[in-house]
Amino acid sequence: MRNIAKLYPFKRNNVPNQKDPNDFQASGNILAINIEMFHKGNRELYRVIAVELRKLLCDGKQSLLTRLFPLAVLHPLHGRLPESLKRGHLFHMPAKVEFDGQGGSRVVELFNIKAQPIPLQECVEQDLFSPTVCIKELIRSVADKEGAHSDKEFNDTLKMSQSIKLVDEEIHKQHIVAIGEYILLVVNEAIDLNPNEFGRK
Repeated sequence: MRNIAKLYPFKRNNVPNQKDPNDFQASGNILAINIEMFHKGNRELYRVIAVELRKLLCDGKQSLLTRLFPLAVLHPLHGRLPESLKRGHLFHMPAKVEFDGQGGSRVVELFNIKAQPIPLQECVEQDLFSPTVCIKELIRSVADKEGAHSDKEFNDTLKMSQSIKLVDEEIHKQHIVAIGEYILLVVNEAIDLNPNEFGRK
């Protein structure tokens, strides 16, 4: 899925040093390696992926993606729940799922790349599983309670996702990876479009 960044009006800020571009490239490398290893069977690596996504997306104006590209826009979820259906709606899954016929599955087409992109902060605040669980909330929950920290108890977001399984796996794991796959496309295209800024002349 190339040329995805044609839909992103990236506008880079002046960065006084090379740390942010270096960290951005490092996050892309970490995402790529851990996504590949997740699909090869190392299923707990969704935790590492969530930590990188938190760094890139979930700290408001201090998010790494926003610091480098403050006008970045991302795509909406594929199957967004209409406002008229949100009240009383307990669970909604916006992605498609592929089954391999051998007991395995994979979340695909979570983001609608044919739709009009929306501002990054609006994107991460989209409802994911329910009106109380948005993309940012899921990423931060996994990163803060399973990835970078190990809290004694799950929060409400993880309690809910632990209770719903895709085949035999908690539903949040593959969704974190699907978000990571989409953001990896964004990171790679951003670097390809700005080779001088990332030391790739």
